[in-house]
Amino acid sequence: MNTQKKAASPPDMRSTVPQPAIKPEREPGLKVSGLSLELGDAPILRDISFSLPDRGISILIGPSGAGKSTLLRCLNLLHQSWQGDLRIMGQDVRAWTGGEDALRRTVGLIAQKPALFPCSIAQNVVFGLGKKARKQVSGERIEQVLRQAALWDEVKGRLSEAASTLSVGQQQRLCIARALALEPAMLLLDEPTASLDPRSKQCIETSLRQMAEQMPVLCVTHDIEQAKRLGGQIIFMCDGRLIESGDSDDFFTRPERIESREFLRWSVCDCG
Repeated sequence: MNTQKKAASPPDMRSTVPQPAIKPEREPGLKVSGLSLELGDAPILRDISFSLPDRGISILIGPSGAGKSTLLRCLNLLHQSWQGDLRIMGQDVRAWTGGEDALRRTVGLIAQKPALFPCSIAQNVVFGLGKKARKQVSGERIEQVLRQAALWDEVKGRLSEAASTLSVGQQQRLCIARALALEPAMLLLDEPTASLDPRSKQCIETSLRQMAEQMPVLCVTHDIEQAKRLGGQIIFMCDGRLIESGDSDDFFTRPERIESREFLRWSVCDCG
């Protein structure tokens, strides 16, 4: 009889060595696929596709008439006749829970010209909230969003004054604070610093960078120097088409497309 003992098998180290956790893939903050739009039989947007991360700043640039503002209006269904697929945080905007009004509270859109209501500064901040929520909102919450919009220090002693007494730059920041009071998941801005003085521009740019740490921020600008300062992702449009997109540093130092190089050099392009 063979009495030799069988050698013990080495322990399976795979069961004892901790395995690195697999991080789930994060949904894009915004995913645009094949977006096209015609208005009055004229093509305005032509098969546009791109995505934004779930936080960070992205800058939309291009000549006048490129379709930049129209694109923003499609994202919260102010234009609805478009074709394609738009998803914010993975959800189809056409099937948004709660409908269009809920979508527009989630996706804040700040226009080029400040739109104020004929009431006080504090009342403008909470205007977008429901009646019950307006009564319950705290002074601390009003202060918080005004600080986020870089406006608190300038208005903290005059919240009961009419919003119309503010300068244009302050009014624009008040509109940003009003959008933030709704706790949006994304912020869209259409030329938010056009015609503003340098100090107001700086305040808004600082605020945008801070907000972009928490959510995706998509900003249209014609100011190339501002686009360089804000950084992030650059999306270049012309004639309703997306010509090139990429990291800010790469786009401004090594643009891939001749249309991009011409636009950066001359501020005009011929992409037709």
